[in-house]
Amino acid sequence: MVKRTGEIVMGVIGIILSALFAVMGFILNANSGAMQEMVEEEFSQDPTLTAEDTNFILQSMESVGPFLIGLGLISSILGLIAVLLIKGNKKPVIAGILFILAALVVGLGTVGAGFLPGILFLVAGIMAFVRKPKDPVSVL
Repeated sequence: MVKRTGEIVMGVIGIILSALFAVMGFILNANSGAMQEMVEEEFSQDPTLTAEDTNFILQSMESVGPFLIGLGLISSILGLIAVLLIKGNKKPVIAGILFILAALVVGLGTVGAGFLPGILFLVAGIMAFVRKPKDPVSVL
């Protein structure tokens, strides 16, 4: 029986770090009004920005919060399912696929900002594929 402690630990840490992106999204949504006013004041003082540029930036800021919430929740759920599947060495191949999917979601979705949970999920996924149970006959 292969112990999967490394994959489980990396998966749980990846889940926690991915969930922080969802928390940041909730914080951005809660403070969007105050931040938007502050940004509008700063942009009004910059003569190089047009009204269209200002509106585009403000609309982009409004969509960042929900995007981070979705990204954090999706990667956390994928990681949680993978950890549950690999616990007890039940389905390591499916868990490995889910770990790698979670790594892609959080790593590429945040344009590299989620590199740490992405790397943790990726290494856990690779370990899930590579580590094979020892054959009791070949040990003798």
